[in-house]
Amino acid sequence: MSTTRNLLRTLQDLITLGQKTEKFNRIFQGIRVVASRKPGHIQCELDIDEQHLNRNDTLHGGMLTALTDSVSTLALETNENKPSKSASVELSVSFLKAAKKGETLVIDADTVKLGRTLAFLSVEFRNKKNNELLATGKHTKYVA
Repeated sequence: MSTTRNLLRTLQDLITLGQKTEKFNRIFQGIRVVASRKPGHIQCELDIDEQHLNRNDTLHGGMLTALTDSVSTLALETNENKPSKSASVELSVSFLKAAKKGETLVIDADTVKLGRTLAFLSVEFRNKKNNELLATGKHTKYVA
């Protein structure tokens, strides 16, 4: 239990550090780490706000794509044999349903397979209120 709590605290610290940068990791603004059920997994939440919306007042697809990249990388970091370096090789997102301002997004990221040189990661985005699947993401990373 204490190890899990320490892991969650470390992951939240990484997100908080990213929020304070002028670099792209500002994407972490507002993300909360909720759980890490096992090595290679992380669950986060994000309250959808004005800054996350597109011109149709729904969650921007680019936001989901960036979250697929960032949150799946955090899931990779929770593996016992975590790589010292990684780089994206391929990333895809399937958009199933729009999300709106005021809704809470639940982001579940898993390490599907961590090989010698490649990691395969998956992400599900759900509406917290009704558990409806909004989008899925796949992310392949080179690892060293």
